[in-house]
Amino acid sequence: MTTLKIKPEKGDPSDVIQFFPKYNIQLLCCRHWWLENWEYTELSFPYWRIYHNNAEGAKIIYNDTEYSLSPNQIILIPPNTSYATRLYDHEIPKEGFSLEGGRVDLNADRQKTSSKPSLLHLFIHFNIGIPYDNISPGIFSFELTEHLQSKLQRIKNHLSKDHKFFSFHISLVIKALIADLLTELPESNWDLISKDHRIISCLRYIEENLADNLSNPILADKAKMATNAFIRLFSNEVGISVQKYVRNKRIDRACIMLHHSNLSIDEIALKTGFADRYHFSRIFKQSTSISPARYRKEFGMST
Repeated sequence: MTTLKIKPEKGDPSDVIQFFPKYNIQLLCCRHWWLENWEYTELSFPYWRIYHNNAEGAKIIYNDTEYSLSPNQIILIPPNTSYATRLYDHEIPKEGFSLEGGRVDLNADRQKTSSKPSLLHLFIHFNIGIPYDNISPGIFSFELTEHLQSKLQRIKNHLSKDHKFFSFHISLVIKALIADLLTELPESNWDLISKDHRIISCLRYIEENLADNLSNPILADKAKMATNAFIRLFSNEVGISVQKYVRNKRIDRACIMLHHSNLSIDEIALKTGFADRYHFSRIFKQSTSISPARYRKEFGMST
């Protein structure tokens, strides 16, 4: 008996259309530092963080609870989580911070000669986009398995040779590490702003077009809704007005640029949709209580 093999007319013989969430892991920085001081009154930024230390001694304080960083653990922190940090028994300043550290490769001699205790600190900053950057805040600690340790070691080996340029392969390793940790978060922890597809589409449009005119009528048109109906739905789903959300996202993007780029304040103002540097500086200070220049001085990653 002969069995006839019929070749499907299409590449996928299934007649079920599948839908997958859209997300993009955007790497902002990946660095390996030695630290002698790491005392911050408050750290809270609009991006994710990963921490791993080679020795005991660092602590994160979140909601009056201390989390110790150890070589056997890796820490994942969602965006806009507010926490304090310290090394050893150092006192946390009442305001501001005390940071003493630098790249491992450039400061190897100092590490050998300094009399102060220090440790090695790997940190990665990244975003995955709206709505997934809106997970509830918290501190997540995971056991460092051999699988994760292998990725960390490859990343550290690269950073010991080159801190500026990353090959496609090492970028995949960093993103694979991030994906491994994100998959360990319970599904119930993902607290999305909205499940309404019109609002989700609008939020993505805002994120991708911060330099453009994002007036209520334009955004309502993108959502294919009447302006007043759109404004009401947005406020009900997101919890704040459309324009307050737009302003917050522009300030978030400005913080990321001030922290992770060498763009001038004028360029950042333009890229985040402000009329000029002065308008940007005024709104930025209203939102963060400090000027863009001071923010860059305190939190910039030029080292």
